Amino acid sequence: MNFMGMYTELIFGARLKPDTPSNVLEILFYMIDTGDVDELICKETHKLFTTERWERMFNCSSYYFGVNEPINKMWSDDITGSFILSIRCNLKNYNNEIELFLDWIKPFICQGSGINNMYAIVTYEEGLPTIYNLDDNCEMVDADI
Repeated sequence: MNFMGMYTELIFGARLKPDTPSNVLEILFYMIDTGDVDELICKETHKLFTTERWERMFNCSSYYFGVNEPINKMWSDDITGSFILSIRCNLKNYNNEIELFLDWIKPFICQGSGINNMYAIVTYEEGLPTIYNLDDNCEMVDADI
């Protein structure tokens, strides 16, 4: 494997579905905190969990980007009862960890940002960013305020 290469930045922000399975939430908290591996994580079968750096990807950074410290947080929204996940990190995306993460998490997203429900921007050191939006048929969370 060639370990020289450029970095890719992930900017991610989304509200998760209120019925997101507890094992998914545990994995996300684990990825943010890199604590002990739980047996639920070991049972995941998505290709993301076969990559070498999936556990640390939210905590990677590079001075090639303006924001060079990883920012990651997940919290529970008291109004909707769902979790909100916010990530900013950059890593050498050798095994497509970023795209695999986005594929794995997308079924659990109920809301992104704006009318297009943007939930991620992926930027390689060179070139234009790729913007990820939810499908038009995604149901929005309506909070009773």
